[in-house]
Amino acid sequence: MIKYVLFDLDGTLADTEEVIVKSFTHIHEKFNNNKPSRDEILKTFGEPLKETLKREFKEELEVVLEEYRNYHRGIFHDYLNPHENAIEIVKKLHDQGFTLGVVTSRLSDTAVEILETFKVKKYFKSVIAVDNTEKHKPHPEPLLKAIENMEGDPSSSIYIGDTKFDVECAKNAKVKSVLVGWSHYSVQEGDVKPDFIINDFMELENIIKSN
Repeated sequence: MIKYVLFDLDGTLADTEEVIVKSFTHIHEKFNNNKPSRDEILKTFGEPLKETLKREFKEELEVVLEEYRNYHRGIFHDYLNPHENAIEIVKKLHDQGFTLGVVTSRLSDTAVEILETFKVKKYFKSVIAVDNTEKHKPHPEPLLKAIENMEGDPSSSIYIGDTKFDVECAKNAKVKSVLVGWSHYSVQEGDVKPDFIINDFMELENIIKSN
């Protein structure tokens, strides 16, 4: 029986695609004098920012990171929106007695800021961000730490996300996984497959109650 429901943040609860694409475009234009395609940027979604930037900006990584975060914060609220029915399902599941958590590759300060902006922070017992663990998705540590904070167990938990890193993290933690249908991640042959795919958050209720 599922008692613990955990969500990814970017691309799952929150539609932050535009602010992330614009932030990546900005640093590439400033430091690399080029402009990656939108598809190239979208392929990095779900990976910790530092790991993504390390591949192209190894020598000046810390400078680029700081520029990215400053630019990102400057335009953050102009493009931030919850995905359809995200707030509604969080409130509904909380009111039905499920224990909720967030596991994200975003830094803690902006993760909490997003939840507070959406007025849902109070519904989550645990929020684990990239600066709360040594290892990151797809390693199971972030998810397992959140479940531990929730005083739960993996066999009674489910994780909802939008990237292969989320699905693999859940698999590695022995947690059921849900992939959102609006994800840019297309499951290919040989990939770890999610246990469920939803096209609307309201589909979660039946999945959770039947497992």
